[in-house]
Amino acid sequence: MSGGHWQYVGYCIKDQIEGIAEDESVLSRWPHTAAALKALSEVLYQIEHEMDWDLSSDSCIEDDAAFDAKSVGALLDAVLKAAPDTWFPRGKWATIQAVQGRVAKEGREGA
Repeated sequence: MSGGHWQYVGYCIKDQIEGIAEDESVLSRWPHTAAALKALSEVLYQIEHEMDWDLSSDSCIEDDAAFDAKSVGALLDAVLKAAPDTWFPRGKWATIQAVQGRVAKEGREGA
């Protein structure tokens, strides 16, 4: 079976989150939240898709710990990139690179 463990909700989740993120009321009142939601919508879809295919036996996640680290890392990466630069007194990209390095290390240790 091609996916479907969760009845193909990935597209619905992505579309709904993007709809919220692009809503004019949300954009005007909570622009940082809108940016984070928009960034997360694609990442969540990709993660759900990989898990769905694994659970449906269409593909296989070879290393659960590495996948887990990669998934959480992708979520953090999306949110950190969407956050305002002013929130990072030591530099936004230094923080992002530190998180990416930690995720890569966790992924290697999980393998």
